[in-house]
Amino acid sequence: MKKTVAVVFNILLLLAVPVFAQQPPLQQKAIVLKRMVELQHYSAKPVEDSFSIAIFKKLMNTADPRRLLFTSAEYQQLSAFTLSLDDELKGKSWSFYDQFSQLYKMSLIRADSIVRKLLQKSFDYSTADVLSQTRSDDIFNFSSDVAALSNRWTKYLKYRILDEVYDKINAVETGTDTIKKTSLKAGLALQEVSIREKIKKTELKSLKRILEYPAGYSALVTELYLNAIATSFDPHTNYFSPQGKEQFQEELSTEAYFFGIVFKQNEKGQVVIDKLTPGGPAWKSGEINNGDELVSLLWEGKEVQDMTGAALEEVYEILDQSNKDKLLFRFKKADGTISNVLLRKEKSNNEENIVKSFVLNGDKKVGYILLPGFYTEWENETGSSCANDVAKEILKLKKENIDGLILDVRYNGGGSIKEAMDLIGIFIDEGPLAAEKERDGKLVTLKDPNRGTIYDGPLTLMVNGLSASASEMLAASLQDYNRAVILGSNTYGKATMQVMFPMDTNSKKAITGNEKGDIIKITIGKLYRVNGRTAQLIGVKPDILLPDAFDGQEIGEQFEKFPLIADTVKRNNYYKPLSNLPVGELASRSAARVNANINFQVIKKIVEEQQKYLQETSRTIPLKADLFEQWLKKQELDVKAMKGTDTGGKNFSIVNHTADKLLLQNDLYAKELNEEWIRNIASDIHLQEAFLIITDLINLQKTSTKN
Repeated sequence: MKKTVAVVFNILLLLAVPVFAQQPPLQQKAIVLKRMVELQHYSAKPVEDSFSIAIFKKLMNTADPRRLLFTSAEYQQLSAFTLSLDDELKGKSWSFYDQFSQLYKMSLIRADSIVRKLLQKSFDYSTADVLSQTRSDDIFNFSSDVAALSNRWTKYLKYRILDEVYDKINAVETGTDTIKKTSLKAGLALQEVSIREKIKKTELKSLKRILEYPAGYSALVTELYLNAIATSFDPHTNYFSPQGKEQFQEELSTEAYFFGIVFKQNEKGQVVIDKLTPGGPAWKSGEINNGDELVSLLWEGKEVQDMTGAALEEVYEILDQSNKDKLLFRFKKADGTISNVLLRKEKSNNEENIVKSFVLNGDKKVGYILLPGFYTEWENETGSSCANDVAKEILKLKKENIDGLILDVRYNGGGSIKEAMDLIGIFIDEGPLAAEKERDGKLVTLKDPNRGTIYDGPLTLMVNGLSASASEMLAASLQDYNRAVILGSNTYGKATMQVMFPMDTNSKKAITGNEKGDIIKITIGKLYRVNGRTAQLIGVKPDILLPDAFDGQEIGEQFEKFPLIADTVKRNNYYKPLSNLPVGELASRSAARVNANINFQVIKKIVEEQQKYLQETSRTIPLKADLFEQWLKKQELDVKAMKGTDTGGKNFSIVNHTADKLLLQNDLYAKELNEEWIRNIASDIHLQEAFLIITDLINLQKTSTKN
């Protein structure tokens, strides 16, 4: 009997192995990816028809976000697989990927031909033509045929040329490329030929970057497909190819001279900042944040290099041109503002002064610390903690006899749980600070790792729509304990945890950084406040709201695809908040000042206009030269107004603390960066209001103590 069972078992085993072996290698890899997420994810979605639709939409939007590649007929051909991709992940027939890959390559080659043909001669900029932009990526309005596709390319290229010429004739400083300001119509007469050729090269390079991907076209499409599967579980679950991991590690190296910036290519083909090296030149500038889009580069004495559509290889080639000269980076931030940052390469030297602080002297003496980012990620708990550096800056500021402290985590995308806990512990004596829950459903309390505080005086925390994860944990805990007044705009709304795993169903351990092969980042848990609520999806609402550019934009976890839901857990019984802060009175006084501030009122008006636009499915941009110039000037004025600059007189003067003064004495470059910091701080209307809020807080708390 035993022998019979063994024979049957061996037969079944022999039958089973060929079935998996007959599956294409990519299908096998996709199945492993799916299984890995199902095993490790906090709340993995069922792989069924709705999941199949999500994969299809994600892949189409990543491959052709501007709807300039596929025709309607080709889209229809691919959409036949909309409801069968989940079946392919369960081991059934495999045919979508091959068809997609072939059609995608054909569409790229066709686009190359269209661009070459259209840009052989000038366009007519006197016709009342318009470019329609669809806001929703759920609208797949592909061109009906190749002629219609060519017409769509014509409008897009006209827009690119008009935009480039406008930038050129309005450039304040472009090195050897400076030209006299004039009207857009006149500028076209002078610059259209050269700009058209420049855009031709840029667009062809963008297409070539995909077709001639260093690891091969097939490798790039494979990565697009596998990442579409991963992100269909939730926006923070991602797939990374071995090449992508190796490239990332190489870019992060700081052995030689470097700017301290790691770039990546986003889904729209834009070059954006992925990481900033703590203490590096970019970090120390205080003006650069993760997600900023690279617009152009300008080495001293040379011509501007437009980075629109550039490949990462091109960017790094330009960065490698010199170790001594200064490079002007031009970035576009998430709120639409433009930032020009002049940097010089430095060697990595583990400077102590990674976190920057200043003394603001007004009616009160207030310390100001800007923390643009944390040093480690959710998925990597190793490495140094910025909490120690913040603590050091606080000690330096306390020697200046400050009356209060402003901690600024605007644009701070977060860090690890350990960093968040250490940072919160600087201001809270003891007790539970937050809670985390993984797929087993067990709620784990996160406590203050150390008794005592570094700073127990008046405190305000500045946040905005890009303050995320660890920054939100910090804001939530300080708010729940009544330890600080939170001010600014609603935070991002990410309260989930991720871990990096090797793509192997037999491995349950996170990577250490040296593993070879494919990597998958998986959302393994959720975070909760001590009061039982969560920042997931809804973010942290400040105690005092200030008008902000992010109020009129769809930025935040709630606008991501497939985010985890917001729920609640039981309030921690050991959580004992401090006495209530005079938030109502502070908010009332701040509102009166904001209503009387012209800059804030302009921001409110523009936000209202933006919110109206969010209700529309599309917008049109005029492509007639004079109308386009009027339209673009309006956009520029709005962006400038959204940033705001203080025009009502300064509420404080800015000085360095004694320790920094000594460091700056013999370092000319550090002095230049420091002066740029001070200029930016002085013109920041939100910081001006933050200073007045903490001044009110100091006065109210003194009055309360006397009574």
